[in-house]
Formats: sequence, structure tokens, C-alpha cells
Amino acid sequence: MPMLVLSVVLGLIVSSAGAGIETRSMDGIPVLAQVVDSGSVQNKSVGDVWNTMREVEPYTLAVSMLLVIALLFAGGLLRPGGFAKAGLRDITALPAVVFFFAAFVVLLAQSSGASLVGHFAWVNEQGYSDFQMRTIVSTVSYLLAMIAGFGMLFILRRSATTGDGLDNGFGVGFLDFPVGLGCFLLAFPFIRILGLLGEFAYTQTQGQSPDGIAHETLKIFTDNPNDPWVMVFVGGAIIGAPIVEELVFRVYLQGALLKWFKSPWLSIIFTSILFASIHRLGPQPVPWFALPTIFAVGLTCGVAYERTKRVGVPIMMHMCFNLLNVLIVMMSNADAAPAGV
Repeated sequence: MPMLVLSVVLGLIVSSAGAGIETRSMDGIPVLAQVVDSGSVQNKSVGDVWNTMREVEPYTLAVSMLLVIALLFAGGLLRPGGFAKAGLRDITALPAVVFFFAAFVVLLAQSSGASLVGHFAWVNEQGYSDFQMRTIVSTVSYLLAMIAGFGMLFILRRSATTGDGLDNGFGVGFLDFPVGLGCFLLAFPFIRILGLLGEFAYTQTQGQSPDGIAHETLKIFTDNPNDPWVMVFVGGAIIGAPIVEELVFRVYLQGALLKWFKSPWLSIIFTSILFASIHRLGPQPVPWFALPTIFAVGLTCGVAYERTKRVGVPIMMHMCFNLLNVLIVMMSNADAAPAGV
């Protein structure tokens, strides 16, 4: 995100180049007014500013990434044994099968959404369109999955409590969300760099630039930005999907792999690969060039979770990424939106 802010500032500076500013008086009050012949500024579109931002983006990314690496190294995270020195999550009281079972319960609850909605005849009698019904089913599915996910989290937290005082990583608190926002700001250069590498690979192999919008939800929003049903559907992608996916992948599956591998890095990497791969399944899979971005999101969320041992941190990071994609679609043209999760 720091590089985006810098890019916006540079873009505005470039776009205003050549525009004259003069001081004049209005009822004796000095004000700043733009010269009438500043057509170069008036003709600048959002797309022009975005193109300027894209030109300086590699440089701001490089600088930001170096600063983040230096910060993480100074903090000990990138040093050998960094996780162990900070203290590993205490999940010794739980076998790996319990984590897999928890993930299965959440996925089962989510898949029950369509069946539950189908049992309410009055919903089907309202004459909703296919997309409206899809939005209802999606919302109900997220709600069921969140209830099951936090229910299993409560059970695991009670079951994993030991007397050694180490955190088991099942806690959720209000401070998780500002911490998650900070972690996302640190992670964004890495996420974006992998995204650019995916786009570069696609361009080199296909001979053309990839579609700027790689996720179906963003395409739906682009086509119907003012539809309230679309807003609800997108809201599920911003709020519901991060909660459910982070509980399933980071808390449960990553916890199971941590029990197996006894290594935070191996559990994080394998979970991130699985997280990216799952987005290729289903009737509307994301294109392959978006997989590095999704892998980077999973990797950084996994690292943040193991480092902070707080469930809300990766959830907030995931929410920030999905929200950022939606905001970019809102503020720019379709080609400006990176791959969403």
C-alpha cells in the first residue's frame, strides 16, 4: 500500500505538469485558481492517472520490498529459527485429525446453504432471478459456515488449553484487526510483485496482456455496479469469504499440517499451495496467472497467523485484499483491477 500512495502522488504531479496556478482576489479574499487554459489537466482521465501509476509501480514496489525485508529481518522473522524464538503455537493437546474434522465441518455447513434455502418454499415463490437466488444462497452459506467455524474454534480452544501458558492460536480480539491491517500493508509489496510476475508470464506465453479482472465476483460488480443485489454479493466476498477461508485454511488445515510437519514454514507453504489450487476448481475458476497472487495472499496470511497467533489477523488481511480489489474496480476502468481472491 505505501507504494500505491506514492504512485498516486506521483501520478497527480505528472498529470498536473504544465498547468498554471495563479493568485487572484475574490471580494478581497486571496484564493488559488487554476488558469483557464489548463486543458492538459482537464483532459486527464482516471485511466491516464492509472497508467502513470503503473509506470512508477515497479520502482515503488522495489523500494517498499527492500524496506519490508529489512524490517522483518531486524525483527527476527526472516532469521533462522525466527518462529521458534518467538514461540510456537501450543497445539500439542490436539491430534491432526481434529483439525481436519473442524475444516470438514465448516465446509459441510457452507455446502448446506443451497439445501437450506430450498426448504423455504416462500423464498422460491418470490420470483427471484437466478442471480438473486445465487446471492441468497451465497449469503446463507457464509452465515452457516461462520457459525460452524467459530463454533469449532470455541471447542478447539477449550480442548487445547494447557498449563504451560503458551498461546494455542485460537484467540480472537478487537486488536487483531488493526494489527491485521498493519500486516497487510507490510505484505502488499510481496503480494503485488508475485502478481506482476504472473501477469508477465502470461504476456510472454500468450502474446497479449491478461484480463485485468481475474475473479468472477469483480466481473459481476463491474457489469452491475449499482445493483443492490450485487452489492450484497460483493459484500459476501469481502466479509464472508475471508472469515470462512481463513478459518478453514489458516486455522484448521495449517494447524493440521503443523502437527504433521513440526515446521511452521512447511505448513504455511503447503497450505498456501492448497489455498491457491482450490481457486482453480469450480465452474468459474480463476485464470492461472492469478495463482501467484493468491499464493502470496495465503503465504503472508499464514506467516502473520503463526507469528501473531491471533485468528483475526489473517482474516483482516484477507478482507483488506478483497476490499482493495473492489475499490480499484470502483475507481478505475476494468483493466486496472488486479486478481482478486
